Amino acid sequence: MTRPAAADRSLLSRLARDASVEVQVDDQGIEVRLAEPKLQFTHSFVSGPIAQRARQSSQLLVKACNGKQRNIDDVLDLTAGWGVDALILARHGQKVTLLERNPLIHEILVQALERLANDSPEVARRMSLQFSEANDFLQSLPSTQAFDCIYLDPMFPAHKSGAKPAKEMQILQALTDNHSIESCFETALNRARKRVVVKRAAKAPRLTDRKPDLVQRAKTIRFDIYLTG
Repeated sequence: MTRPAAADRSLLSRLARDASVEVQVDDQGIEVRLAEPKLQFTHSFVSGPIAQRARQSSQLLVKACNGKQRNIDDVLDLTAGWGVDALILARHGQKVTLLERNPLIHEILVQALERLANDSPEVARRMSLQFSEANDFLQSLPSTQAFDCIYLDPMFPAHKSGAKPAKEMQILQALTDNHSIESCFETALNRARKRVVVKRAAKAPRLTDRKPDLVQRAKTIRFDIYLTG
């Protein structure tokens, strides 16, 4: 696993103050609390809902980010967020490079990965965290470097019915955004050896006018798949 320097709790506290949130580190993970609106959740790759979800054997994401021959080895996750999707892919054997540009979220992931390395070192070694903005990372890649699959998960817009997403997603939306993520799409098509996968709400319009080659559907989400090779 490659990532920045070891977890730093003082840095985490300072970044949380700058973002006007509270964090508390304990044996269960990192509790993130947002004062307005009043929300909180505990982030952990080892225990709790995130870890439990990643261990589930039936994952549409894994199917979307692989071919029938299961020949996709490495995935670039342009929008890591809380790292849930990257953990799912790593738990199922794929190497994942995670990009996160928000300093606080990035540091939470650093500490979560450190704990994961102690609990499940083989899974942690398949996850490489980078502090980077997606467009900058793609533009800086050498022309000879590519990834088998590039994954984009733009945050879903507010639902017309007013239904709110899960607490952890509300906190994520309060801390960051997907500014200019659409502009990554065309570049991603040129950098992915085999496919680009875009996560969308089930009834949401496509990210761009280009029609996907394949679509994997579930009740509330779908994955638009663009084959590149």
